[in-house]
Amino acid sequence: MPRMEGSGLLWLTLASCLLTLVSAEQPDPSTVQDKCEESCRSEEECRLHDGVWGCFCRQDLNSSDVHSLQPQLDCGAKEIKVSLGKCQLQGLGFGEEVIAYLRDRNCSSILQWEERNWLSVTSPAQAGACGNILERNQTHAIYSNTFYLVNNFIIRDTILNINFQCAYPLDMKVSLQTALQPIVSSLNITVDGEGEFIVRMALFQDQNYTSPYEGTIAVLSVESILYVGAILDTGDTSRFNLLLKNCYATPTKDKDDPVKYFIIRNSCPNLQDSTIHVEENGVSPESRFSVQMFMFAGNYDLVFLHCEVHLCDFLNEQCQPSCSRRLNDVVAIDPARVLDLGPITRKGAQLPGVMSGAPSTKGFLLAWPMLLLPVLLAWLF
Repeated sequence: MPRMEGSGLLWLTLASCLLTLVSAEQPDPSTVQDKCEESCRSEEECRLHDGVWGCFCRQDLNSSDVHSLQPQLDCGAKEIKVSLGKCQLQGLGFGEEVIAYLRDRNCSSILQWEERNWLSVTSPAQAGACGNILERNQTHAIYSNTFYLVNNFIIRDTILNINFQCAYPLDMKVSLQTALQPIVSSLNITVDGEGEFIVRMALFQDQNYTSPYEGTIAVLSVESILYVGAILDTGDTSRFNLLLKNCYATPTKDKDDPVKYFIIRNSCPNLQDSTIHVEENGVSPESRFSVQMFMFAGNYDLVFLHCEVHLCDFLNEQCQPSCSRRLNDVVAIDPARVLDLGPITRKGAQLPGVMSGAPSTKGFLLAWPMLLLPVLLAWLF
């Protein structure tokens, strides 16, 4: 009997040890979450897997409600990314081989399983790319598309589709990106030790600088106001501001044409022209000014604009112009830093020399029949 009592005591001790081990392997859920470096989402749980603590799909997750899917949308400046949680998809019965694509199925190759159990498809933020449809109103540019999901490579029925939109507030940069054929000029500028920058300049129809002129030529009435905007489109805007040093008009596309009308000279507006208004210059990555439409005297029907730009390092330079003093009339223009825009013409003007900005030949063409008529009559009689 004492032997049996000893054996019973031994089994009781072993059972107690096993219970202790089991309790150690299943920690308190209230303290488990602290072991994961990141907070787990509602459809995830923090648990130990292969010796590493992490967020994994909840084993009890089960849903038949498609509307419970909550896509994550990232509307970036250059790309649009729509993502779905892998855990949510598995809860709806999707397997590992999930195929996702946009309206243009060629974009399905961008499919990727990311960390933290996200399924994502990306598209360039451009009209027509991956089937993107662009709509514009007075305040926003809106891209819309559809995210499709199927459960395997053999596509017979679409299991799920989700419509999504990215709305971008209209500003100078977005309006140029979303216009079909803006009248715009681009210039690449290399700064030693700082890399390459791209500056763009365009003609706009209103003071909001969100409606660029489109096509090959801008046609305005003489009373109209022409809005000109320039932007540092690519580069380090945390250090450089955009400064318009000299802006002038010529009757031809030649930036070196001796006939020049200065709108901005040595970074300051031409005070003799009361229609010129400089909204900003040298204080940000954007520069804007407006001027009333004009034409050159003579038989010129076209106007071309040219602006010399400077990337101003505001950490080491005085970028905002001081225009209260008398301006120096001496102007030295670096042609390698000049952007050109045009042609611009007035409504009703004849455009025989649109590409060259040549003087009108209308009078010349009308004179030839009058000169040839006496010769023709003398030959006949």
